[in-house]
Order: sequence, then C-alpha cells, then structure tokens
Amino acid sequence: MAGVEDSDAMLSDVEEEDDLPVPIVIGTSPSTENVSVERFREVVAELDRERQAREVVEKSKSELQVSFNRLKVLAHEAIKKRDETSRQRDEHLRSNEKLSSELAEAVKEKEELSTQLAEFVKEKNELLKQKGDFAKQLEESVKAKDSSRSEIQTAAQMLVTGIDKISGKVNNFKNFTSGGLPRSQKYTGLPAVAYGVIVRTNEIVDELVSQIESTTKSRNQAREQMEQRNYEIAIEVSELEASISRLREDVSRRDSVLEGLKKSMEEKDEMISELENELNEKQDLSSEYGNKLRVLESRMDSQKPLLVDQLNHVSKIHDQICSIIKIINGNNKEQSDLSDSLFLPQETDIEENIRASLAGMESINELSSLLLEKTKDLVVERTREVKTLNEKVTQLSKEKEHIGSLLKSALSRRMSSDLSSKTNELFKVTENGLKESGINYKFNTQTHNETITEDDEIYNLAGALENIIKQSQLEIIELQHTVDELRAESSLLKEHVEAQRKELLQRKQEVEALEEKERIANENVEGLMMDIAAAEEEISRWKVAAQQEAAAGKGVEHEYVSQLSRMRKELEEAKQAVMESEKKIKLKEETAGAAMAARDAAETSLKLADTRATRLRERIEELTSQLEQLDTRKNSTNKNRPRYVCWPWEWLGLDPVGVGVGPTRQPEMRQNGANEMELSEPLL
Repeated sequence: MAGVEDSDAMLSDVEEEDDLPVPIVIGTSPSTENVSVERFREVVAELDRERQAREVVEKSKSELQVSFNRLKVLAHEAIKKRDETSRQRDEHLRSNEKLSSELAEAVKEKEELSTQLAEFVKEKNELLKQKGDFAKQLEESVKAKDSSRSEIQTAAQMLVTGIDKISGKVNNFKNFTSGGLPRSQKYTGLPAVAYGVIVRTNEIVDELVSQIESTTKSRNQAREQMEQRNYEIAIEVSELEASISRLREDVSRRDSVLEGLKKSMEEKDEMISELENELNEKQDLSSEYGNKLRVLESRMDSQKPLLVDQLNHVSKIHDQICSIIKIINGNNKEQSDLSDSLFLPQETDIEENIRASLAGMESINELSSLLLEKTKDLVVERTREVKTLNEKVTQLSKEKEHIGSLLKSALSRRMSSDLSSKTNELFKVTENGLKESGINYKFNTQTHNETITEDDEIYNLAGALENIIKQSQLEIIELQHTVDELRAESSLLKEHVEAQRKELLQRKQEVEALEEKERIANENVEGLMMDIAAAEEEISRWKVAAQQEAAAGKGVEHEYVSQLSRMRKELEEAKQAVMESEKKIKLKEETAGAAMAARDAAETSLKLADTRATRLRERIEELTSQLEQLDTRKNSTNKNRPRYVCWPWEWLGLDPVGVGVGPTRQPEMRQNGANEMELSEPLL
C-alpha cells in the first residue's frame, strides 16, 4: 500500500501541473494602451475555455492515476513471483525499496508544486476579480506571461529530473543516465526536452519488456524443474507404498501368530475357569450348609425369648392357681406345702428352659386338677347351702302363714272368750313358733292391772308379731341375695376353670410342638454337621487339586505371557515403523501437494504475467503509434499551447485537450483497468 501511495503522490505532480491555466499570450506591441475591449473579451473567453479544459484534464487525471496504479501493482507482483522462482527476486525487492524512497522524494516535490499551484490559483482569482479595471488586468496578464515562462522552465527542469529519477530506478537493468537525454535537431526548447523524455521512456519500456521475457524464460525453467521434482516425488511415494505393503504383510503374519497364542491361552483359561467353577460350586454348597445352620441357630435364638416368655407365663399361671387354691382353702392348712414357682427362665441354656417349661406344665396340670376338685366341692357345698336356705325360706313362709292363721284364730277367740285365759296360751304358741324359727322372744306374762289393759296387750302382741315378720322377711331377702351371689360366683368359677383347662390344653400342645421342633432341629443339626464335614473334606481335596492345577497353569501362563510380551514388542516396533513410514508418506504428500499448489499458483501468476506483458506490448505499440501521430499533428494543432505539446499525454493513455478522441476513449480505459484489477486479484 505504501508503494501505491508513493505512485499516487508521484502522479499527482503531473496532475497538478495540468491544473495550471494556459498562459495568456499578449502581443508585445509598444502601444499597450490602445488594446480594445474585444481583445479583453477574447482573453476572458480563453480563460473560460482553459477552465473547461482543466475540468476535462482532472477527469482524465483520475483515470490515468487508476491505470498507473494498476500497472505499478502488476509490476510489483511480477517482481515478487520472480523472487519466488529465483534469487533475482531479492534484488528486485531491494530496487523496489529504492523506488519507494525515491517516490517519497517525489511526493515532497509534489507538495512543493502544489504550493506553487495554490499561489498560481490565487493569482488567477485576483485576475478574475479585477476584470473591471482594464489597466490593472493588462499588468496582471504581463505578470502571468512572465510566470508562465518561468513555469515552462521549471516544467522542463521537472521533466529532466523526473526522467533522471526513473532511469536511476532502472539502473539495475541498464545505465540510462550516461550521456544525458537524447537530442533532437527538429525541436528546440521545451519540445526538445519532451522529445528526449519520450525517447528515454521508450528505451526504458523496451528494457522492461526484455526483462519480462527473461522472467518468462526463468519461469519456464522453474516449471520444468518443478515437474522433474514432482516426478521424483512420485517415484519416492511408490517406493514408500511398496515398503508399507511389505510391513503390512509382516504385521499380518505376526497377528496370525498372536491369534494362535491367544487361542491356546483361551483354552487354558477355560480349563482354569472350569476348575474354579467346580471349586466355587463346592464353596457355594458349604456356604449353603453354613447358611442353613445359621438359619437354624437364628431360629433357635429367636425362639429363646419365646421360651423365656412361656416360662414366665407358666410361672405366673402357677402362682395364680396357687393363690386361687389358697383362697379356696381359706384358713385350712391342708395345702400349706404349696410353694412359689421355681421355674425361672435361663437365657443361655435352651434345653433347661424347655425342661423347666415341661415341669411347670405338669405342676400346673396337677394344680388345675386339684383346683377342679376344690371348685367342685365348693360348688356342691354352695348348692347345699342354697338348698338349706331355700328350705328355711319355705319353712319360714309356712310358719308365717301358720302364725297368721293362729293370730286370726286367737283374735277370734279373744272376741269370743276371756282374753285372760287364752292370752297365755297364745303367747306360748307364738314363743314356740318363734323358737322353732330360731327367734328367742318372750312375752311379758305379768299383769299390771293398774297401767296395762287388755287392749294394750293385744296391740303389743300384734306389734311384736309384725316386727318378727319384718325381721324374717329381711332375713329371707338377704338369704336370697347371698344365694344369687353364690350362684354368680360359682358360674364365674366354672368359666375360670374352663378357661384354665383350655389354656392348659393349648400349653400342652405348644410344649409338644416345641419338643417335636427340638427333635427335628437336633436331627437337622446332626445331618448338617455331617454334610459340612464331608463338604469340608471335599473342598480341601478340590482345593489341593486346584492349587496343583493352578501352579501348572501359572507356569504355562508365564511362558505364554513372555511370548506375548515379545510379540507385543515386535508388534509395537512394526507399528512404529509403519507410523514413521506413514508420517514420511504424509510429509511427502504434503510436500507434493504444496509443490502442486505452488506450481498451479506459479502457472496462474505466469499466465497473468503473460497477459499483462501482452497488454503492455499492445500499450507500448499504441503509445508509439500515438507518438508518431503526435509528431505528424503537432505542427498543425496546438501551436500556441506549448504545455500540451511538451507533455506526453498519449504515452500516459490520455488524449490531449482539444482533440475529439479523449471522451470516447474513457470507457475503454475504464474497462481495461477493471479487467486488469480482476486479473491481479489472485496474486493480491
């Protein structure tokens, strides 16, 4: 990009020169005061035409700048490609750096010229502002003429210095500075300088064309060398492929050997696994017997608290039955030898607990039978008492009826006979009846003539009888209540005895089931112990055989392992060799691919360089034809305009102002510039 900017700066010097107005040539007649107004109008029209021409020149300047930049980019690309193919590219790069430094100097000169151009524009504006004053305008025109002469001289100097710089840049190809510019016998002044510049540029272009041709030759040589190298790489790749195929065959043979060893190892492993399975089966059998034994032990352990609870309940039942028997006996000391239960549970010994529970059940059975007899006797006794009481009640009721009848008869007799003679008999009869009923009551037989009358005696007798009857009724009710209580108690005792009998039967059944379970458990334990002993003997025998077989298998296994390790090492070495060869092949392929890509890029760049060279040749031919046409037409056109004659417009691809070919050439130049940019895109 710096090179492009330098080229832009270099071209701007030329373009800024185009902005300079055409100097106004005024005749040097001695009578300047007699200039007419028409002459002044012609000068103003000349200035307008100059302004229009300047606008056209600015447009053509931009197009020229684009084309020149493209040409310069293409030249740089050709130099870079030539550097890639040979060592001469380094020299071209150095020359390119020198050119960039010289372009920087040219930019500085361009800036100086731009300042001069700005001053000239200011003078021009002052000239336009002073149209009204004719005298002042004439003086300004004279000054402009002098300045144009000085500018022509500076332009000639710039042309000379510019062509010297350009020739200095291409000194590495050929020395163009010796002898100065070519001279022309036909032209003098600025046209002679322009002629020398054009001839020198033609020489430079010819030299560049010759350099391009030499570059194409070197490119063709490089292409041939690349093709030769590609052929050698293909031969090496084929050799590497053959070596890889041989290595693969070796690896396949070793793989077959390894597979045979693996099969033999698998057979040995199967035999070892069969022995291990048999050993595991025996171990499983022994573990199964052990589990069964543990289950039985756990069941017995789980039944221990049941036995303890059973003994506790047996002892409680025994104590309750003893207490019931004591209650039934009352104060009798016939059964004083009944002691408390001695059936205490023991947590450690199961057999003692079972025996204690059996002894407790037997004692409970005996006590329950004794209790049954006692309760039967008690019930019989109670029934007898109830019967006697019932008989007494019936007897008392009969006596009551008899006493009532006696009282009625006594009252009737009292009414009919002397009371005094009969009362004693009545009292005696009542006293006898009361004695028979168990009531000791005596009537007062003394007579108190003073205080007690016969009526009082009768009333006293009636009250006493009434009290006796009430007392007897109360006793009868109490006896009935006691009979009911005794009946309820006897029914409760019967129910309790029945429940005790059922519980005793259930306990007997449980004891029998426990005895059966104990017997079965003992038999199972004995059988399991015998099976475990036989299994242990079988396991020890199989273990010895398995150890012997394992020792033999370990020896064989060590041999196979050593062989496998050796084969694996050889396999790894072969794999490493294959990997190294594959890496080499990949590297060769990458280098071949890079070489092919470089060859393709070089071919494309060479094609582009060929197209550019052909275009440059066509352009040079066109420029030479334009120079020839310019030589033929320069006498007939633009005689009074030295700036357009001295500068090589045709060589730069522009048409001079005033010629009708310029506007028609602009689209073609733009199209050519676009095509060149499209062609230069891959290299960029």
